Amino acid sequence: MRKPLGYEIKTLSRMLKQCIDDTEFMRTNEQMTGMQGWVLGYFTRHERDDIFQKDLEAEFRVRRSTMTQLLNTMERGGLIERVECEKDRRLKKIVLTPLARDFMRRSDEAINFAENQLTRGFSKEEIDTFYSFIERCKYNLGGESAQKE
Repeated sequence: MRKPLGYEIKTLSRMLKQCIDDTEFMRTNEQMTGMQGWVLGYFTRHERDDIFQKDLEAEFRVRRSTMTQLLNTMERGGLIERVECEKDRRLKKIVLTPLARDFMRRSDEAINFAENQLTRGFSKEEIDTFYSFIERCKYNLGGESAQKE
């Protein structure tokens, strides 16, 4: 009898996290958590955009309080700064510090390593099909249809 698909997805997610956590950068860097690494990855994919807390909340599907706590931790750790937006002074955009940019580069290397491990032996077509399955599952669970990036 097959295990529930959700169980298998959660298991795969934990295994991917362990693969990333086992890279040299993550093993030797106690300052940054995995979630902070994913946030830095978001900055990598949106380098040219102004990024606000609401953008991160939407991307990671977390509550405002959760993201506030994460960003406060990152700010205390010297990874981000909140600065006034020139277009609307009520808003604070999030900018990376030089330390975060170094971490981002090294974190990207760890994630790329894990991605290569994860997709080893798959053809481009199989990976594209897998992405389409993921998007359909997210849509089925009430998320937006993808292809935003």
